[in-house]
Amino acid sequence: MKIKSLCGVIIAANNPKALAAFYSHVFAVNFEEEDHGGLDVHYGVDIGQIHLGIHPAKNLGKTEVGNASISIAYNVDSLSDIASRLAQVNAVQVTPPHDEGFGLVASYKDPEGNPFEVVELNYAFAPGA
Repeated sequence: MKIKSLCGVIIAANNPKALAAFYSHVFAVNFEEEDHGGLDVHYGVDIGQIHLGIHPAKNLGKTEVGNASISIAYNVDSLSDIASRLAQVNAVQVTPPHDEGFGLVASYKDPEGNPFEVVELNYAFAPGA
């Protein structure tokens, strides 16, 4: 049986509300407070067909956060606009913007230490096409 689709990305955080505010500011999205399934309060937003959630670490059975071995890549319209927003919140830049052949890429760490990338693709991304 194959995977039908990727339906969610969940980030563990010590302070989910603050991390949701960070990502809300940087990417101009509105995380909403969620409380379901017996889990502690967490935050989420749907981006296309993917649910991005920010949870307290214990919701995910974790005791530590940050320094993940997986990096989330966010497709953006303008890497320079996002880089400007990231500078406003003193985000830690790991690699400066550079061309990787498919577009411009820069990597950062969020306030909880989770790595992520912002990518300005040089082609139209069409999932499932």
